[in-house]
Amino acid sequence: MDKKIILVTGATSGLGREEAKAFLTQGHTVILHGRNRDKALTVQKELIAETGNPDVDVMIADLESLASVKALAEQVAGKYDRLDVLVNNAGNQYGGTWQPTAEGHEKTMTVNLFAPVLLSLLLVDSLARSPHGRIVTVSSASHAQGGRPYLDDIELKDHYSYTRAYGLSKLYVIWAMRALRKDLLARGIITIDVNTTHPGTAKTSLGEADQRPFLMKVLFAVFVPLFGTTAEKGAQPTIYAATSPEAEGLSDRYYGPKGQEKVSERHHTPASEKAVWDYCLTVLTPYLP
Repeated sequence: MDKKIILVTGATSGLGREEAKAFLTQGHTVILHGRNRDKALTVQKELIAETGNPDVDVMIADLESLASVKALAEQVAGKYDRLDVLVNNAGNQYGGTWQPTAEGHEKTMTVNLFAPVLLSLLLVDSLARSPHGRIVTVSSASHAQGGRPYLDDIELKDHYSYTRAYGLSKLYVIWAMRALRKDLLARGIITIDVNTTHPGTAKTSLGEADQRPFLMKVLFAVFVPLFGTTAEKGAQPTIYAATSPEAEGLSDRYYGPKGQEKVSERHHTPASEKAVWDYCLTVLTPYLP
């Protein structure tokens, strides 16, 4: 297996840490993204000790800020002559009320949708310099549980709920990655694979946010320990999509614990996919070249 340069977002805990550990064990170079520098540096030292691979770089960005996402992409492109794999692992859930970022966008959609789309777009040139680049974005089985899309209110200013925001953000990012693949092909870029994954019900810090509504805290506390899988197992679909030779050259796949799985197409139409993509571009245009 050729040595790859792999950027993993949200790599200081949970799924992202397990993914980074696996890539280092495979002998790759990992760019470990985190939000807190002290924590990221601690994880860097831990991973070097655990894997014996010193090729771990640390880069810091707040994915609630699209300007910070842009700065992260510029740092990667400025330091490395290519990027072989982008793993959009970072994601988050928020509370029971609509919360804007400092830039004015709903937080769930920013971290789970706008940030991975922006990072992917900004790193296309770096990925295109790889013999075979890959973009792998972690979605969720919850993409089927967000209810019907509000395509005239994608950021849910008038229709917000905790579960709707999370579920729809994970549905929209699948659609956006499909649209990104179409955009790349239209530009004549055929060497970048674009796929999505989900971990199953993994025991990670994502479900431990203090901002979750009380009922959701209770449900997570009861059901996840009983039925959830470990972060190590939950990371396997993403590890496969990112580095497996069998996954090379494939796009528009959705990998889960059972292998290649089916996306819920209940609400999908070409028009709905385009609406989400166009909205993303409208939001992201100020941060694009």
